[in-house]
Amino acid sequence: MGDIARSIDEVIKLGFADLLKAHGFKKSGRNWHRADGENWLVVNVQASSSNFGEDGKFTVNLGVYAAAVAALAGQIAINGKPKEYDSTIRERLGGLAYGGDHWWTIEADLNLDLISADLVEKMLSVGFPWLDSHRDMQHLAAALGNSPSLLSVSAAWLVGDKDEATRRLREAIERRPAAKEHFSTWAINNGVAL
Repeated sequence: MGDIARSIDEVIKLGFADLLKAHGFKKSGRNWHRADGENWLVVNVQASSSNFGEDGKFTVNLGVYAAAVAALAGQIAINGKPKEYDSTIRERLGGLAYGGDHWWTIEADLNLDLISADLVEKMLSVGFPWLDSHRDMQHLAAALGNSPSLLSVSAAWLVGDKDEATRRLREAIERRPAAKEHFSTWAINNGVAL
């Protein structure tokens, strides 16, 4: 393990891991999961692929995996804990906190306690609220509104808004014509006339 990997792990140990544990998350590597019925809340620390030596950067990915949405969208059921990239909806903690794709930087002369304190504060102020709000199917469906995907269509369908699901389906076909057959199969299987 390189110096930067040790430094990232140290930042996590300085408070972030304990915070997640206190909120019911279980750790596996740089991933944390919390079951929510059939659903999962996921937190992942991702190191940059360009890290080298003592300097580098990392980001924190958040995800909510909604089993019913995934199933209706035709995704294969996940046995055990989903990966962050399997989530129904995903966001970066830095994006929520700073309004852009933010990566925390670690350099040899930086105080790791300050980085850890920032992570903890951002998780408390925006990370947990984002995860909690997306546990609600109505909010999840609304948040997926602009996504041309079967997840978006399925979420609208599951909250009982058939008209919105149909609108999203038509829009997805228009925006992603190469996937028309994929979307049309969903429509046929669910009795939606296009």
